[in-house]
Amino acid sequence: MKTQIKKILILGSSLLMLSLLTGCDFTDYKTRIQRENDINNPTGNKSVCLAVGDLTEDMYPYTIHYVEGEIDPKEPYDKVKQNRRLNLKLSLYAKEGLFTEELVGHDGDKPLYRYNLTDEGRKYVDWWGGTNFCFGRVVVDRITEVDNQLKGMRMVSFRYHMENVPNWIKSKQIYSLYPNFDGLEDVVTGKDLARGTHYYNVNDYGELKLRRAKSGGYIL
Repeated sequence: MKTQIKKILILGSSLLMLSLLTGCDFTDYKTRIQRENDINNPTGNKSVCLAVGDLTEDMYPYTIHYVEGEIDPKEPYDKVKQNRRLNLKLSLYAKEGLFTEELVGHDGDKPLYRYNLTDEGRKYVDWWGGTNFCFGRVVVDRITEVDNQLKGMRMVSFRYHMENVPNWIKSKQIYSLYPNFDGLEDVVTGKDLARGTHYYNVNDYGELKLRRAKSGGYIL
C-alpha cells in the first residue's frame, strides 16, 4: 500500500511540474490550436493559399511574355526567373483545368498563350487583388513540443493532416512549385503528418496571445 501511495505521489508531482512548465496540458493546446486554425479558416477551404500571379491586381485574362537578358546583381528582384516561373505556373495550372489556355501568337519562335480562369478555377480563388488558389483545413493530431526558451514567447509545435484537399494540388508538378511550404507534399498526398508551429506572446500574467498561426498564410 505504501509503495502504491508513493508511486501516486511521484506521478502527481510529475504532472504538476509539466503543468507549471507549459502553462496547460497538451490536450488543452491541441484544442486551442485547432480552434485557432478554424477561426482563421471558417470555411474549412482556405488553410493555405498558393500564389499564382500578381498579388496586387486582377491580372486575368493574361497573355504571357518573355523576359530575357542579364539582371543587375544589385537588383533584388530577378525578373527573368520570376517571368519563367509565372509562365510555368500558368501552363501547369491550365493542365489541371484551373485556367483556359489559348494560343494567340508568337514572339519570334516562342508561342504566346492567353490564360483566363475557368469555372473550376474560380472555386478556389481568394480575391485579394490577385489570384491565389486556396484549399484545405488543418486537423491537429498531436502536440509534439512546447518551447519557452525565448523570453516573452512560446512556440507550440504539433503534427497535423489536412482535410478538403483537391485533386489538382496532389500533382507533383504543382506542389513542387512551392518549396517554401515545408511539408506540402506530406499534406496533400497523405504520406505522413505535416509539422506546424503556433507562436504566442506571453504577458506578465502568463496569458497567451496568438502571434502567428498555421492557417491563413499565402505561399509564394
